[in-house]
Amino acid sequence: MRIRPLAVAAVAAALPLSLSACGGASVEDFCAQYEAIDQIQSDETDQAKAELEELADVVPDEAGDEVQEAADLMAEMFPADGDLEGAVTSGELSEDDAQEFLSAAGTVTGYGDENCA
Repeated sequence: MRIRPLAVAAVAAALPLSLSACGGASVEDFCAQYEAIDQIQSDETDQAKAELEELADVVPDEAGDEVQEAADLMAEMFPADGDLEGAVTSGELSEDDAQEFLSAAGTVTGYGDENCA
């Protein structure tokens, strides 16, 4: 299972920022990282936090502030062990946080799907 469906399913099942400058990242850099995240298997979700942090570092300037802020939020909120459902259940993430994460994931996915053919 790829991380996008995993993240959406985990957040939905549980009902469950820093701003950074991009500094020269390209759409190609973003797409390479976006595709790497998309290939993470369900049993490898502990890698997802580091991969999301890397994605936040390579959002190109032309993606705009909304995409940058969404990527930053995802990297910040994603639990280190990759267990979104557990984070909501344990109270580490509130239901509002989970909805905010899901919205951010939609923003990043929208940009990635549109620009990373």
